Amino acid sequence: MKNLITMFLILVMHILYSQSKIYAFVGKKISVERVKSDDSFNLKYRNVYKVEQAFDEEIETDTLVFNSYTHMNQIRYSVYDYAIIYLVKNEKGEFIHRRTYYTPIILKKNGKWYGFDSSVDNNDDYEIIHYEHLDIRKNLAIGKTVFQEKIKKKWLINAFYPEKFFTRIGKNKVKIKYLKTAEKLFKSK
Repeated sequence: MKNLITMFLILVMHILYSQSKIYAFVGKKISVERVKSDDSFNLKYRNVYKVEQAFDEEIETDTLVFNSYTHMNQIRYSVYDYAIIYLVKNEKGEFIHRRTYYTPIILKKNGKWYGFDSSVDNNDDYEIIHYEHLDIRKNLAIGKTVFQEKIKKKWLINAFYPEKFFTRIGKNKVKIKYLKTAEKLFKSK
């Protein structure tokens, strides 16, 4: 009987916490800085982002300030200048980013934002992007702070600009091969 009650409580907690409403937006990074955490298990970051495109009506402001919590190093989305950030609200009604869920946004073309999801196995529903090159020198410098171990630049490029979406064309440049619109990326999450 105790096991049944325990399983029931676990199931209820899972349902309650997995049903949190997700708020998403395409944002331009203004600042990401580590701040003092409330506990010793998680690192806490204060994020300031300019809202470029909101996918939810509750994100009404043009600048959004929220905290991120992670038990890893610095949050990986800080490498990118733009990203789709997925938030939830805490008990106080404040936007927070509990897990490092994000989608890199790389390009704005013809009024649309484009990015990629490195977790997908194929790029069948991605658009071919012609003649677009990125200078990633600044992004790689930030990437070195995310992975503080001594790692090679080639590994960093592949970690943040995967070969299935980009071609390396120089020491600090990549050519875009495939991207997907932010709307399609958001709907696929």
